[in-house]
Amino acid sequence: MRVVVVVPRRYLDYLDEELALVKTVYESIVDYIVAGGSNPRTYLSRDKLIKVRGLDFDKLVVLDRLKPSQFVNIAREIKRDVVDRILLILEIFASHAGSREALLQVELARLKHMLPLVKEAIRYAKLGELHGFLGAGRYGYEKYYTMLKRREARIRREIEKLRETRSIRRKARVEAGFPHVAIVGYTCAGKTSLFNLLTGLSKPVGPEPFTTITPKSYRVVYRDLGFIVTDTVGFIRDIPPEIIDSFYATLEEAAEADVIIDIVDASKRVSDVLREIETSREVLWKIGVYNKPVIYALNKIDRVDSVDSVVYSIVKHTGISEGDIVPISCLKRVNIDKLLEKIYSVLKNTGV
Repeated sequence: MRVVVVVPRRYLDYLDEELALVKTVYESIVDYIVAGGSNPRTYLSRDKLIKVRGLDFDKLVVLDRLKPSQFVNIAREIKRDVVDRILLILEIFASHAGSREALLQVELARLKHMLPLVKEAIRYAKLGELHGFLGAGRYGYEKYYTMLKRREARIRREIEKLRETRSIRRKARVEAGFPHVAIVGYTCAGKTSLFNLLTGLSKPVGPEPFTTITPKSYRVVYRDLGFIVTDTVGFIRDIPPEIIDSFYATLEEAAEADVIIDIVDASKRVSDVLREIETSREVLWKIGVYNKPVIYALNKIDRVDSVDSVVYSIVKHTGISEGDIVPISCLKRVNIDKLLEKIYSVLKNTGV
């Protein structure tokens, strides 16, 4: 599948990261185009549309959220399929979905995003402007829209049942006296690698984004304390609200945790480290995490020249206490014992 990528100008500083998202699904990137998204009708300017039409490709990937009308108008202009940032992330999620719950969550998020697009297509069909390309006809689109709405309702009911089951299991762990520790953080920061080190398991890890979208939980015993560690789905900059809503059943593992470990890739530029910490804070706030103990695990310190300078920058710009930061390396197994000791200390102090 050959794709052309449209990168919003505001994401130019993170170009490699954005293109890595695309390469997770589509290996062949024909070209990328930088756009400001100032055209309310087609997102791309007329000159950019002409340039796109002159390229040989199969699909256009726009790394931004498109309005329904922009979706339809771009597709009509270039006569190709169009994928925006939300659909791209959902394709990545779908490729890693390993459970019934994860598959349902992906499908629900996709439906929530697709319904306004279908509604817009119905409007164009009624105007007679979708003859041929994308022209399923008025009645075809309306029937399809009704089917999607019914499917959305069924999926919501099934996910709610799975959430109830997960809640019962979590309640049983609490009643058994096991505190809960959730590992969160930016995608590709090393959450599953840390989970494997703490639990002794060998869950799949990889350099591609969102290797984990189904939470994994396992009991860990350290000194005289047993606790449950859970690996969660990774965060990303500008995470779409639809994904947060649909994946709440997964993210609520963090919302209900007694202690949160926010793992951060310390090998990146300091500005990126600070941005990822802020992104994690925003997502945790959106899912209702308030006033919970957070331990910041700075991973990949084996690739850092001066760990002290990174810690200093975090303390200076975020207000995080230095005592809540533990530099580690999952690859070299550095300071994992110090992290365990910190978890133990926090759990003891909170009285759980």
